[in-house]
Amino acid sequence: MLIKPLAALVAASVMLLPMAASAAAESKKADSAKPAKASARASSKSAAKVAVAPVLPDVELEHGLDETTAQALQVLVDEFNASGAAKQKIMLSTRKPDDGAAGGKPPAMVVLDDDTRQRFLDGKPRYTPLYQVMASAKEKFPSLPIPAPMPPYLNGDKGRLNALPIGLTTPVMFYNKDAFEHVGLDPAAPPTHWFTLQAALGSLRDGGYACPYTSARPALIHVDNLSALHNEPFARKSGKNGEVLAINGLVQVKHLALMSSWYKSRYLHLFGNGDEAVPMFSGGQCQVLTARSSAWPQIKRDAKFNVGVAALPFHDDIRDAPRHTLADGASLWVTAGRSSGETQTIGRFVTFLLDPDRQAKWALATGFIPLNRAGMVAVSPVDAPTVDGVVRVALRQLSGRPGVTESQVSRAASNPRVLSLLDKELEELWGNRMPAKEVLDNAVQKAGSCVASTNSSC
Repeated sequence: MLIKPLAALVAASVMLLPMAASAAAESKKADSAKPAKASARASSKSAAKVAVAPVLPDVELEHGLDETTAQALQVLVDEFNASGAAKQKIMLSTRKPDDGAAGGKPPAMVVLDDDTRQRFLDGKPRYTPLYQVMASAKEKFPSLPIPAPMPPYLNGDKGRLNALPIGLTTPVMFYNKDAFEHVGLDPAAPPTHWFTLQAALGSLRDGGYACPYTSARPALIHVDNLSALHNEPFARKSGKNGEVLAINGLVQVKHLALMSSWYKSRYLHLFGNGDEAVPMFSGGQCQVLTARSSAWPQIKRDAKFNVGVAALPFHDDIRDAPRHTLADGASLWVTAGRSSGETQTIGRFVTFLLDPDRQAKWALATGFIPLNRAGMVAVSPVDAPTVDGVVRVALRQLSGRPGVTESQVSRAASNPRVLSLLDKELEELWGNRMPAKEVLDNAVQKAGSCVASTNSSC
């Protein structure tokens, strides 16, 4: 009689065994999952810590350089960023034509030409002198043996640099070797004096060339640098800090009278007060050009003829000439208010730029002048004989015999408003409305308020 209850009990036990095993398995699975979840949470926390690490912003470098020069600068910036020399990277940006250096949040670094530099320097200082930046960054910054007197705006306390003159340039003479050979002139022996150049221009004109000679930046080349080359001051000191123009002397009058005669006889053609003459030469319309050495990249790109380069001509009947030409051009400034991290990045970038090999590459790509002797030596005539000629001609001119102090540096000559006023007065000469002496006398009088001011503006 006990068989049925016993059988039922056995059957129930058999049914409960898989259920218990399943429950145990689920419990074991849950227990094993706890450490995994804890591990996942720990891993998530670790990942969160990595994710919140601060990302340093790029250090902006703003410029208004032409396309070729901007590409050369981009190459240097890319090399610096790839080198890992600093925790932050440099980012190039292009300045809009209507942008000044003021207004809004300024970039950390700015490359300024004549006009933008003038606006940047007027009024309250908005920059940190470069020598202070390098000291704060703990970067070695020896005095650069630049082979030319520096414009006054670059010189800070005790002659230390306020900015890095990355775009130093000086006027030279370019000429079409093929055209010279065509009219029987020796392309290996370009004219060195203005009067021998006049004879060459006559040969070019007689040979069928309608535009024998053109010049960029007439005031800069034919007054400012002409004065320095012949040991004549552009301006003289007046009072404690003021100046007065001295461009109406015998040498300047004589030279401009000669240029006026060339203009009337169509030996000389002018196309504007800036660099408008450069494409007229590189395009083959004109055969001789005086322009800044930095015109080389455009000439190299566009010219379909053999280009020669020579020193700026001088008047051999002027005692003790030639002396030296002047250096000027774009400069790199550090805006005020930089953080310690930005300062360190900027300091290392400047050190990077001053490497001799990079200085040589920069010179070869841009026509600008190396900033240290090692960079000058690194320029190889074997690799690039023509551009090497541009750089070396520029260097020889700048390192010529020093003249009187007043012929070397002048605040007035560094003021683009003064040169602009002078160019405007020269139009009276080119238009045959006034003789050279009267034109220069008028310029001295009209520029008086600009030159006498201790401020850079007028």
